[in-house]
Amino acid sequence: MPFDYLDAAEIMRRWPQFRLSDDIHGLYQAGSGIAPAARCMAAHLRLARAYGARVVDNAPVTAVRNLDGEIEVIAGGRAYRCGKLVIAAGAFSNTVLAFLGLHLPLTVTQEQVIYYATPHLDEFQPERFPIWIWMDDPCFYGFPVYGEPATKAAQDVGGDEVTPDTRTFEPNPATAQRLTAFMERYLPRAVGPIHYIKTCLYDMPPDRDFVLDSLPGHPGIFLALGAAHGFKFSSVFGRILSELALDGRTPSDLSPFSYNRPILHMANPPKTFMV
Repeated sequence: MPFDYLDAAEIMRRWPQFRLSDDIHGLYQAGSGIAPAARCMAAHLRLARAYGARVVDNAPVTAVRNLDGEIEVIAGGRAYRCGKLVIAAGAFSNTVLAFLGLHLPLTVTQEQVIYYATPHLDEFQPERFPIWIWMDDPCFYGFPVYGEPATKAAQDVGGDEVTPDTRTFEPNPATAQRLTAFMERYLPRAVGPIHYIKTCLYDMPPDRDFVLDSLPGHPGIFLALGAAHGFKFSSVFGRILSELALDGRTPSDLSPFSYNRPILHMANPPKTFMV
């Protein structure tokens, strides 16, 4: 992909909303874009139903087992039989894997994004301001005004470790304070009263790489883990997983995303969450 290498002066010339010191540099890729999650999910569900899929909401999985040459799933109190099964359970992956006697060293954190009601909305319209990532530790990222009358920003992997059962939907004041302090230093005109804060869960293998593979001992069951940065790849994940389930193979090279890679089976694996 072509990109521009920019020093701090050039970044601020193109986007004077930034306040940067001379030691900052950037990479700019013009071909980026925004995938609005709610609209993407609606499109996926509409296409799935059009092809005959049945979508069942609020149906917790309480059992997965091999039975009479098939796979049985108990969900929402009902039993389903299938020849192939794809598990794409995010933060609940280990809950489902436990039914098969398997476990992965996943870290689950509660994250949040903040929408700031900046009084300078015109300066942060998509045609005037880019999607940005501050690739450092800590890592921050943000968006121009899109979908809400506000700018959007967050710290990547800035939340507390939780489980799907202990997570809350309450904002974390410490995380919000870190983000706002960063924004006031580097993007001060993007900040305003908080429009709202939204929480979510990250589910991350220790290397924060995807898992796309069949499960050992269960050749008809496939696992997909997006490692908290997989949504933008969800369409290609679906294609790959359907190829595995229907054809037993895929032309895509999945070796980096193997369930059997060594770090996933260490007792205390080192954690590297920087994407």
